[in-house]
Amino acid sequence: MTLELTDGARARIRELQALADRAEKGEEGARKELRVAVRESAPEVIARCSNTARSYRGILAKTASGGDPLVEEAIQERASRVAAEVAGENPSPLEALLSERIASLWVLVELFEALMSAQLSTASGGTKGRVSPALLKHYLAWQDRANSRYLQAMRELARVRKLQANTPGIQFNTQINFTE
Repeated sequence: MTLELTDGARARIRELQALADRAEKGEEGARKELRVAVRESAPEVIARCSNTARSYRGILAKTASGGDPLVEEAIQERASRVAAEVAGENPSPLEALLSERIASLWVLVELFEALMSAQLSTASGGTKGRVSPALLKHYLAWQDRANSRYLQAMRELARVRKLQANTPGIQFNTQINFTE
């Protein structure tokens, strides 16, 4: 599922980024030019440029890494691999979207696990950096909701795959006649 870009696609993304920079600076007509250029771009270019899941996972990885660049890069790479592995070979568009969602939620669940571990750890000694019990309760609720969404995304992917398999359920109709 990992989308390897051609040299042409990479060049197109650089062109679009240059146009986006001009539009961001407020250059007259740059936004319209960018809009036209995006419409004329190949689907893989648009997919790469609009991959908010990758950006979102990057933000979470940066938070979870605690500033360690190796951990940050490893989390991002592992999330990409999780998405690819979950999607499998030749995923349908819906399977691809759900696998990206699962990978993003995996990072979020891992982040909440790390944050909760830090809050509950007695090894750190003292209460410096710890939050109040009321706020901890909110964090636990967020963690629980993130985990529920993660599991729900996995169930939905399984359901999509089951529906795509188009295998009808097997039903046995057996009639038993009793005579006296």
